Amino acid sequence: MRNILLLSIISIYCTAYSQTNCEALKKENETLQSANKTLISDNESLKKVLDINKPISEIEKENSSFKITKVVGNKNEKSIAISILIEAKDEKKKMTLEDVAIVDIEGNEYKIDLYKSSKPYPELALNTPLKMIFSFKDIQGEPLFIKLLRFKSTSQPERNTFEKAKSNLEFRDIKVFWN
Repeated sequence: MRNILLLSIISIYCTAYSQTNCEALKKENETLQSANKTLISDNESLKKVLDINKPISEIEKENSSFKITKVVGNKNEKSIAISILIEAKDEKKKMTLEDVAIVDIEGNEYKIDLYKSSKPYPELALNTPLKMIFSFKDIQGEPLFIKLLRFKSTSQPERNTFEKAKSNLEFRDIKVFWN
């Protein structure tokens, strides 16, 4: 009988103690949940930041990397602007970009507008991306895709001005976002 009485007292004491402990755990759980929500919102904003320079299309030629990051069309000006990151992978270079043109899905070809575009003679530092913008005007209609972006590049290392590397670059099927 004493054992039963002792066990019942211990169980009542544990139940009462666990009830007071439960309230503290509930409060702690609520604070952890609110902290988790703020961390999730911070995580989402960091993911968006990482997507800023995420390439749509990428090509690597002559130890240089060419990445298209953004293609935006302007309905009012009837123009398309293409943002490209160019990065030298092996050494400092002087580069010349020539014959820049796009072809839309209907087969219309548009030449670069040199007044609104970046200078076509970039100087590249080793492993440092350089942003260039190619602008094209008098676009017919509002094409949703650019079938082809092509240009010729001539790169020349800084250390040797007589050594030149030429390459033809083509990007295909690029989606245009219209404003």
